[in-house]
Amino acid sequence: MFPLVVLATAVVSFTLDRVSDGRNAVAKAFDPMALIARDTCCMHSGCWEQYPERCNKG
Repeated sequence: MFPLVVLATAVVSFTLDRVSDGRNAVAKAFDPMALIARDTCCMHSGCWEQYPERCNKG
């Protein structure tokens, strides 16, 4: 019985961790301040040359 409890706990923990990671990624993608900072950076050549990944140029 003990190995079954350990296995069930591990599966639930792993699943919840994956769900949490997905939620964090979505939250970061739609963070309004991050979008404003990215758009502002992309308007200045010095910034987008230094951080091309922010403007999808790298």
